[in-house]
Amino acid sequence: MNTLRGWIFYFILGITVIPVCFAVLIAAPFRPVESRYDMMAAWGRFIIRTLRAVCGVRFEVRGMGNCPKEPAVVLSKHQSAWECIWLGSFLPCRAAYVYKKSLDRIPFLGWALWSLGQLGIDRSDGSGAFRTLMKKGPAFLKRPSWWIVLFPEGTRVPPGSRVKHKSGGARLAVAAGVPIIPVALDSGLCWPKNSVAKVPGVITVSIGRPMPTKGRSAKEVATEAEEWIERESASLLGEARSHA
Repeated sequence: MNTLRGWIFYFILGITVIPVCFAVLIAAPFRPVESRYDMMAAWGRFIIRTLRAVCGVRFEVRGMGNCPKEPAVVLSKHQSAWECIWLGSFLPCRAAYVYKKSLDRIPFLGWALWSLGQLGIDRSDGSGAFRTLMKKGPAFLKRPSWWIVLFPEGTRVPPGSRVKHKSGGARLAVAAGVPIIPVALDSGLCWPKNSVAKVPGVITVSIGRPMPTKGRSAKEVATEAEEWIERESASLLGEARSHA
């Protein structure tokens, strides 16, 4: 049943993403990027509601009041595609994602990302990718009502597993002099990696207090963020399993 519901969900996602992305592309010459981003965010909220209606996957948020009004870099746990949709649709500021530039070639969705001027980088370029991030990132943070979102693990990691976090997000935040907002979650329990099936339940998102970066080293900041994200994610996982 969970697999059938998953297929229904993906069918709705598939038939709605093309029209909204097409609308974003058509509007590019006429509407500012903020307006076109909000079109995508509205679709994201629709998809999150659809996931609840079709698959029984709900969410709760802890710590939304920790979000500052100033520019910031968001470092989030990454277990599924769910947080890619949720962060861009429910955070109080617009999210500029750091993502693989190769995604720009995906019909419609990738083209829409490209038209929004998100922070696509060529990961195969190694140090060149980091230089691109350090060049584009601080300039992006000067825009009003925008944050930069990164997944420091670099890939989706199943619940209960752990990989070393990359330090690029912390280095960017230190260079720009903006705080880091750490985000922990347990989305992989309801949206398993490489699975069509969606498991009914509640995804919990925990947003930590902003971590200052001014006067601190990138290594110190990266270590603090990683420890908080992993500790909090483990706590959420323990809670979820105890209630199962």
